[in-house]
Amino acid sequence: MEGLYLYCIRRRIDTPFSFFRKGIDEKYEVTTFACRDLEAVISKVPLEEFDSEEIQIKAQNDMKWLREKAVIHEQVIEEAMRSEEEILPLIPMKFGTIFKEEKGLRENIDEHYEQFRTILEKLQGKQEWNIKVYLTNKKKLEEVIKGTEAIKEKEKEIASMPEGMAYFMEEELKELLGKEIDRELKKTSEVLFERFEKIAEEVVEGKILDQALTQREHMVLNTSYLVKKERIEDFKVEAVWVKQEIEAKGFTLEHSGPWPPYNFIS
Repeated sequence: MEGLYLYCIRRRIDTPFSFFRKGIDEKYEVTTFACRDLEAVISKVPLEEFDSEEIQIKAQNDMKWLREKAVIHEQVIEEAMRSEEEILPLIPMKFGTIFKEEKGLRENIDEHYEQFRTILEKLQGKQEWNIKVYLTNKKKLEEVIKGTEAIKEKEKEIASMPEGMAYFMEEELKELLGKEIDRELKKTSEVLFERFEKIAEEVVEGKILDQALTQREHMVLNTSYLVKKERIEDFKVEAVWVKQEIEAKGFTLEHSGPWPPYNFIS
């Protein structure tokens, strides 16, 4: 028995639009299902493999399958977002959104029609972009911090003390250095957040991902911005300038986009 896997909702496109990517089950093509002035991007799936219970079982026992299907899910949405040189507003769906038949899908779109229209109107002419900042060279940041007045004063104080007392004060210096580094990380995050916020229409601050998950250096900032089409170049230029500015302190900045607007559809 076949069901319908839903990737996203977008405004109905009257011109022919064919998908290069196969569906989440690669035996089936990706196509669209029209409802009023909206359309759902869908593909058929065998329900015995893709019903909610089966997906949960595979998610627990077959991470390779889950990763592969999650990548296809994302690739289809990203393809649906692009029409020639234009970025289309759309509403991406969560992985594993499935309907048993067209009737259920149509009823769902009808039920949420006004909500979908409102979100798509908000997204019109805007794109989601992401900024991530990492501390890639902690030693470089430590050298910068050691040049601050607070650290210099503490070093002078230690230099004037007897050797026995100086040992304990050096421990205090290490503690102070750690606090100053934490303060600089917080300050950098706040300043950069605000610099890009001035260019964007909306901002969503993401989680600071653990190094075990990213396999990267310490993450300082992870923020998504909804940016008007006419401000995209300003956003990119600002990212280049900021990256150059913060490298001297041991940070690096990565900007990416446009992304499906997961963070701005609630």
